Amino acid sequence: MKIESSARAKINLGLHVTGVMSNGYHNLESLVTFANIKDRVEVTASNELKLSVFGPFAHAVPRDTTNMVIKAAKFLSPEGKAHIRLTKNLPVQAGLGGGSADAAATLRSLSKLWKIPIPDYSEALGADVPVCLKSKPAIMKGIGEIITPVVIPKNLQIILVKPKIGLSTKEIFDSLANKNNKEMPVFLGTKSPDIFFNHLRSLRNDLLCTSIYHAPEIKNIINFLKTQSGVNYAQMSGSGTACFGLFNNSKNSKIAFKNVKNHFPDSWCEITESINS
Repeated sequence: MKIESSARAKINLGLHVTGVMSNGYHNLESLVTFANIKDRVEVTASNELKLSVFGPFAHAVPRDTTNMVIKAAKFLSPEGKAHIRLTKNLPVQAGLGGGSADAAATLRSLSKLWKIPIPDYSEALGADVPVCLKSKPAIMKGIGEIITPVVIPKNLQIILVKPKIGLSTKEIFDSLANKNNKEMPVFLGTKSPDIFFNHLRSLRNDLLCTSIYHAPEIKNIINFLKTQSGVNYAQMSGSGTACFGLFNNSKNSKIAFKNVKNHFPDSWCEITESINS
């Protein structure tokens, strides 16, 4: 039996770092959505736990126990056996939750293959895995374990741009100058694009300045996205280095995408849309 699962790109529309807990983890608040661009995980029965990796970013993926897919499999069942095939379409060190999305897709697939339930959240798998398990718009808080689904406008057009350089999430968090920032404004959800984009403009990414220090290209990309006709919001996702621009008009987004690809020919660029369910 073959079981497949999608590992969709996670986009932090805003990311507020509001403190540090007694256990050393950062207290986070983030409004998250997911894009229709993804890695894929396929699992089949095997007499050993084996990982094969394919796709344009396969070369950047470790094959040992540091891989999030292997960690997820061992978290679900330390003695479990399966052949896991990962198609890696998302760049690494991008702030798009690729590793976490892969882990979540692995948990969903192996849970069906092995016929065992997915255990409760473990920080060992990282802050983004719980929200990636659901892969729907949500507000995540704490260390990722507190998730509140929210309604956002449908079919938002998204341009994603990532320069060649990548950033380590841990290193960015460790080098943050200010770890006690204001909380996110209250958001109860909306289907109105105008209300939604107005809310987004009240958000921050508290990792942005530190990430720009390590990768100045981020600032250039965001500033260029902001100049595009029809763009409603531009920001960096997660700890970077991927940046995004949001549009609610496909004609504008297609023109902007051509402009972005021409202006940043060495960067990974994709045009996609948000997924609400």
